[in-house]
Amino acid sequence: MQIISNAFGSYQTNCYILKVNDKDFIIDPGDGAYEWVLRNVTNPQAILITHGHFDHIFDVGILKREFKLPVYMHKDDVFMVAHQSDIYGYELFETDFAVDEGKINVSGVDFRFNHFAGHTPGCCMVEFRDVMFSGDFLFKGSIGRWDFEFSDANDMISSIFKCERISGDYKIYPGHGPSTTLKAERGNFLSYVSYIKSSIH
Repeated sequence: MQIISNAFGSYQTNCYILKVNDKDFIIDPGDGAYEWVLRNVTNPQAILITHGHFDHIFDVGILKREFKLPVYMHKDDVFMVAHQSDIYGYELFETDFAVDEGKINVSGVDFRFNHFAGHTPGCCMVEFRDVMFSGDFLFKGSIGRWDFEFSDANDMISSIFKCERISGDYKIYPGHGPSTTLKAERGNFLSYVSYIKSSIH
């Protein structure tokens, strides 16, 4: 297994390429990721999306068309693709697999979509072995915002408690900023919940 990454666009959104044996999986290709992905994949299999915000899906359309790749995204965020396209001007695309929470097999490789609503309705951490691609749910020393359109503070609180119940440790590769571990971040969860509650009362 090899993971390479680069940050793209005005929000410096992390795009990841996960290499498993001879297969490449593209995660969250944002604005400007296309050329970098082109240079770094040899056998692309699919595009996996952690959530539907424009900065994480901007180059999905062109990559899907260029490589004829299937797109996987949680079913609750599929609507966001068309909703944002007129505003941000990215190429529209179809989500081939609108997944629910649970395990999926992509080209013989097992992933799990872990649903953590709050930042968006379908926000997920995409799990592979001992790794989580956490999108904008969990960062190093922070969590995703809950005050955007389609965000929900109460869902975010529930998702934090849900994440706290995950056993073991995982390497966390977030949508922005450096990597971390679930063990390192778990100690902050109660503080996040208190802060969210204070912001909505």
